[in-house]
Amino acid sequence: MLGKIDIPVFCPVLDYDAIEWLPVKTAILIYNPNCGIDLMYQFFLDACAALRLRFYPKTHYRYNPLIFVTVLLALGLMNMANMSQILGRQTGITIFVIVLTVVRWGVLSMVMEIILGYYNKQPGHWYGYVLATEVLILPTLATLYWPQVLATPGSLWLLWTLVVQIFGFVRISQQNIFKVFLGYIIYFLITCLAGGILLLLFSAMGWVDINSMSDAFRQMLEAQSAGTGMR
Repeated sequence: MLGKIDIPVFCPVLDYDAIEWLPVKTAILIYNPNCGIDLMYQFFLDACAALRLRFYPKTHYRYNPLIFVTVLLALGLMNMANMSQILGRQTGITIFVIVLTVVRWGVLSMVMEIILGYYNKQPGHWYGYVLATEVLILPTLATLYWPQVLATPGSLWLLWTLVVQIFGFVRISQQNIFKVFLGYIIYFLITCLAGGILLLLFSAMGWVDINSMSDAFRQMLEAQSAGTGMR
């Protein structure tokens, strides 16, 4: 019988990035919760560094798959909360928005990899960096609770996070800003196409009612028009 295996208490003892097999990584997180906390802490340190325009090579932004899942789920739920008045409150809408959030993240990462990598191939991928900069929009969730007070600061915060992401692409890839803008244009077009296809797919499967979405959007516009008229 094998004896009990003591897993180190502190995550830095393990060369976590060198472990390629996902079940082993997951087991480490289960048996050593401090490791998962340390990894998430490092992720937020990277996000805060980006907020201060401090960036690292692409290979630095390597995270555990569980961090990707957690952050993308949080971003998807936040997007759902922001878009609930426009899209309605159908159950399928929540899944649609979460899937669309994942698609947006993946498309932006792949497009920048192709566009910027074409001119200057570097080791690593953009998935981790994009995640670390996308998570910066989470504080704007507070605008849902205090819209009149935080509407302007929230908009300025969103603008700054976009500037941070663009500046990071330029600095890390060592490419000019016009190539980054080209990547964003292609990303926007692909995302719109993918979003339309996803919506049609969800509608065909009966998960989303497009008519209900149209009604919710029309009611929102009427409410805004009525509010403007009262002023």
